[in-house]
Amino acid sequence: MRYTVEKQVFEMFPRFRRGVVIATEVNNTSHDAVVDRLLGDAIAGIPSTASTIEQQRIDVWNDAYRRLGLNPSKFTPSVSFLLNQVRRGRPPKSINTLVDLFNTVSLKLQIPCGGDDLAATEGGDLCLGFATGTETFAPLFRPEAIENPSPDELIYYTPQTQRVLCRRWTWRNSDFSKLTPATRAAAVNLDFMTPPFDDIEIDKAIDELANLISTFCGGKIDTHFLKPTAPSFEFDLITASR
Repeated sequence: MRYTVEKQVFEMFPRFRRGVVIATEVNNTSHDAVVDRLLGDAIAGIPSTASTIEQQRIDVWNDAYRRLGLNPSKFTPSVSFLLNQVRRGRPPKSINTLVDLFNTVSLKLQIPCGGDDLAATEGGDLCLGFATGTETFAPLFRPEAIENPSPDELIYYTPQTQRVLCRRWTWRNSDFSKLTPATRAAAVNLDFMTPPFDDIEIDKAIDELANLISTFCGGKIDTHFLKPTAPSFEFDLITASR
C-alpha cells in the first residue's frame, strides 16, 4: 500500500506536515481507566479562553481553509470543532481506545488528528489530494447519504475505489472507515503547520501517539513524517513494525 500527499498540496501549503501512525494487529476492544484519565486530563487542560499559543495553532488552520476558499466558521477544522465542544460543555466522550488516544493528543497539542480502519480500504492506497468531484463520500453515522465532493476540494481518499475517507482536509470523516472496537489495523494522522511547530516537536508528537497506541492497544506500530521532501511511503499491513 502507498500513502501519498500529492505534490500540489505541498506546493499550495509548503508549511504543511503530516505525521502518520500505522498500527496493525491492535486490540481496540479493551477499556482502560488510564485512557479515560488521559482524555479527561486533556479536556480539563483546556482553559475557558484560548491561550496565545493555542490561538496561533488554530489561526494557521483557519488561514489555510480560507486559502482553499472555505469559511472556517462553516467548514470547521476538526481541532477547532473539538476545542469548541469542550468550551461549550460538550467534551468528547469515550468512543474506543484508538479514538480516545488521538483525541487526547489533538486536545493536548491543538492539532487536527483522525484515524481510519485500514480494512475498509480493501488494500487500496491512501492519498491526500484534490478531488475531481466524481469520488463518493458517506458522512459518519449516515452511510446511506452518498454525496460527491466538490471539484478541487482537498480530500483524503482511496484512489482505487474513489471512496473519500475525509472531506475538506480535516472537516468531516466518513462512515465506512470509522474506527470501531473490531478495528485491527489503522492509519492515524496528525497534522501540523511549521511554524508554529518545528520538526523536533512534530517527531515528538508522532512518537507520543505511537507509544500510547502501543501501550494500550498493542500490535505493531510504524511511524512516518510526510513533508515536501518526503511526500509518500509504502507499507505492508502484515510486516509493518516499529
